[in-house]
Amino acid sequence: MNTIYKHTIRRIFGCVLLSTLPLGVMAQNVRVIKSDGTIKMYDGSKQNIKVMPVPTVNTNDKVKTGSTLYDNLQALGNYTTYLRLIDSFGGIQRAFKNELTDDELEYMGSIDTLTVFAPNDEAFARFFAHNAWTDGQGNAISSYEQLSDRQKLSLIYMSYIPGFVTANNLHVNENVKGNLRLYTWGYDRQFNLVPYKHTGGTDINTFPPDDNSGREDYAKKLNQHIMDGVWIGYGTVGDNTDGALAYRGGTMIWNDDYWQYKGLSHDDLAFIGAADTEGSEHIKIGNAHITQPNQRCKNGYLHLVDEVVVPQPNLMCALAQVRWGGKCSLASSLVQRFNYLKYDPEYTYYKEQMFNDGDSAMTVRNSLLDRVVTTLQTPAIILPTDEALKAFLLTADIPLWQFGINQDNYYTMLMSLPREVLQPFVKEWFRTSFTDVLPSRYSNMRSAKGHQLLAGVTTPEAYKLAVQQVITAADGIIVVVDAVPNAEDLRNELTFVKLAGRVAGAALTANDRYEGERRTSPFSTDYQREMHNKSFTMFVPTDAGLEQYGLVDPISMASNNRVSWRYWSLTPDSISSNGTRQIAVAARAYRYDYKEVRNTETARPLAAIYSSNANDDCANGNFGPVKRQLLTDMLDQHIVLQDVNSLLNTQRHWYLSRSGMPIYMKEHTNTNIVVNGGMQIDLNEKDVADKHDCTLQLVGQNDTGTSVFIDRPMQPTTQNVYQRIQSNDAFSTFFEYAEALNNAYTLKNMLFGNEASEALSRKYTIFADRSGSYARYGNANTMLVNFFHNFNYTIFVPTNEGMQKAVEAGLPTIESIEQFVEKSSDDNGQLPDDKREQAQAMYFTLLNFLKYHFCDKSYFLEPDLESGDTEQTTTACIDASNQQALTADIQSGNGMLMVRDASNYYKAVKPDLANIIARDAEFNAEPTRAKYILSASNVVLHGIDNADYLLFDNTLNGDFTRAWRTPSAARKFVKKYGK
Repeated sequence: MNTIYKHTIRRIFGCVLLSTLPLGVMAQNVRVIKSDGTIKMYDGSKQNIKVMPVPTVNTNDKVKTGSTLYDNLQALGNYTTYLRLIDSFGGIQRAFKNELTDDELEYMGSIDTLTVFAPNDEAFARFFAHNAWTDGQGNAISSYEQLSDRQKLSLIYMSYIPGFVTANNLHVNENVKGNLRLYTWGYDRQFNLVPYKHTGGTDINTFPPDDNSGREDYAKKLNQHIMDGVWIGYGTVGDNTDGALAYRGGTMIWNDDYWQYKGLSHDDLAFIGAADTEGSEHIKIGNAHITQPNQRCKNGYLHLVDEVVVPQPNLMCALAQVRWGGKCSLASSLVQRFNYLKYDPEYTYYKEQMFNDGDSAMTVRNSLLDRVVTTLQTPAIILPTDEALKAFLLTADIPLWQFGINQDNYYTMLMSLPREVLQPFVKEWFRTSFTDVLPSRYSNMRSAKGHQLLAGVTTPEAYKLAVQQVITAADGIIVVVDAVPNAEDLRNELTFVKLAGRVAGAALTANDRYEGERRTSPFSTDYQREMHNKSFTMFVPTDAGLEQYGLVDPISMASNNRVSWRYWSLTPDSISSNGTRQIAVAARAYRYDYKEVRNTETARPLAAIYSSNANDDCANGNFGPVKRQLLTDMLDQHIVLQDVNSLLNTQRHWYLSRSGMPIYMKEHTNTNIVVNGGMQIDLNEKDVADKHDCTLQLVGQNDTGTSVFIDRPMQPTTQNVYQRIQSNDAFSTFFEYAEALNNAYTLKNMLFGNEASEALSRKYTIFADRSGSYARYGNANTMLVNFFHNFNYTIFVPTNEGMQKAVEAGLPTIESIEQFVEKSSDDNGQLPDDKREQAQAMYFTLLNFLKYHFCDKSYFLEPDLESGDTEQTTTACIDASNQQALTADIQSGNGMLMVRDASNYYKAVKPDLANIIARDAEFNAEPTRAKYILSASNVVLHGIDNADYLLFDNTLNGDFTRAWRTPSAARKFVKKYGK
């Protein structure tokens, strides 16, 4: 069997999609009634929907039921050109004559019937007078004799499908969604799309020769055909063909009745070229209508059509056409940038070689242009005209003008913008269903964030006026409009972040690659979506600052071994392979010493193992989790969910980022901004090689928010609560009392018995033990606070003088409780029940006294703030009788910060012990093995002025011993605060 014959037979019987449809099956909820040779369809309202009649006899008296397709075409007398096409290929001719051999039928699955869409000689005359095809020398095709065998095959393949299919059965089936496609080669499926270089002129319909060098070599070869970074053309790779085949086209089949039944109007279909004027036939095959349907023959059906069915280009070819001198060449180039081929010799499977596409808008948007037919939907692309896009780019209300885009370089600048800027902008131009771009459903054109894609278009009539051109393809529709779809994504303030801070921009948009598959996205928070919906200020560390100063690794700092301290230099990186939890950032580790200036140009990095590139899975392996943790902290630290205008020229200096991390605005005027995170505050108090203020570089402002670019990143402090209290001499007594609760193992076991088990004993302490199955890992040789996980909170710490005052008022200590127990025990060392209750009351007095000083939310002393507010806060002290947290009132203003406790008196914060920042970070393992932070609480500590403390129960005012003075009082107190 020769090559042409083999391909011919495959085409005749390979189209399984239509041939497997059950004949006579109509759309859902449709009743079929046959009467006088007519099929009628009814919807639920009993409304009759017009359909084409299926005649009981052929309407053309020249067509005989007992004759073959070939004989009936001869009998019609006006189909000589079409018969010449059939006669050109032996396999096709024998199929039309019903003369296939038994071997051929067995080879092709015993399918021996065809449904034919036959154009007459007048249709061919019109085709030869008006077509865009050229021959091998580039001359216009104007006669049959100029057609090559390839072009003849393209025409003949557009004219039939296998099996008996009546006109009404074309598309009237839920499974095929109302439209089908004919293709000129291979099986009835959409081939995977890859670019190709034209070899025969510039016309898209001049098909280049097959490349038989194999898929892998073909992919490698394609990478050599880039001119100025732009592909010249596009083609397809067949799934079941020999080698890589260039695109040969296809066409759509539309059924007007089906779509009207589904709620679309005839006007909608005419708008996209799927129907002509009212009164035309309801079936359209590409550019042709059926004039006489259902002419029954011995071996199939003849549907006589009024035009030659010409292969339409696929979407990528159509995009190439509009790029070559169309109305939207600029937008088409943008789309092309996001669907290019990448060859990777490390892959062995050709599909992976050809589609490991990390810069693809289509990958994010359901791979619309890769394998769209498998979705059984017809997609659409909305493209702005060159004039509209250029005008938009050159307006001053988008961030691009600040980065040098102008009249002379707008194309070059646009194509060189980073992926993080353009991908969200471009991907919204792709719609999974063509129904989104119909006039009656224009309001469906919304972005993923719910924005109307075409601003100002509020009626179907306005939408029609905005549409400049509709281009139909074999696998979708292109609508050209005189506006910029999804313009807010480039107008949005986040564009500043993505342009001037590519590392921060890559982190913000990292989750976009995993739209619809959040389980594999790198961050649990969708930062970009959150910032779209709220006013914000983002302090963006510049790329230069992140490269030179990097981010200090808080986990490495958790160790007391200074040799292991690290900081990580961060730079933009490209994702070149598909994977999970990838971030387009590279990280490289350096030794950290705060007494040395960080400079990655002169410093020597650590071994190569201390690195993470863009392709890493940031949840597993090596140091990907460390990079993700650093970037998570960076985003959490630098985003404030209020606009910068409310931050400037005010008396307030302390603010909280989106996650509760404190930000100290050292200076904040319209012209000068200096900000610090907790680590910068710590460093500025030490003998460091250089100061660590983060200073203003650039401000970009928009309705949605403001970006303030700073010369280096802020970071949270690495000091936890334990370290802050332990290292402050003024808090030493409070620290000793809190730590003593953890160490009183014997006492707790004596007082609480089984409740003193490892799990339950946590409620009897301030700090979590460092060991045991319930251990929580923090900085080395420290303990984490047992409560307020993942919160931001405040501790009002009594000074040593305040603690002494409380002791003088009867506050028990672990030592005094132990002495009471020893004194009250009998000769056998047993503690009587009433004495145990009194000892328990003593213990709960000390425990709740300490816990009451821990308050929810962060409160700061603002020395320059004249006016303030009073706010109620909850404490860590719980009333067990009703399971309610005890409260306190916080009053700020007049340069003071005060707390009103249960005694109804305000206790003031001591200014020289105010605003001490801590962070309780819990690691996933011991510091030497940890890779990320499980949870973290951001804390501010204040010393209480005037040798005072906070009282949690007003009945104990002046005398804590009332809690256990009698067994009855003790029992009541334990029930309220202990059980």
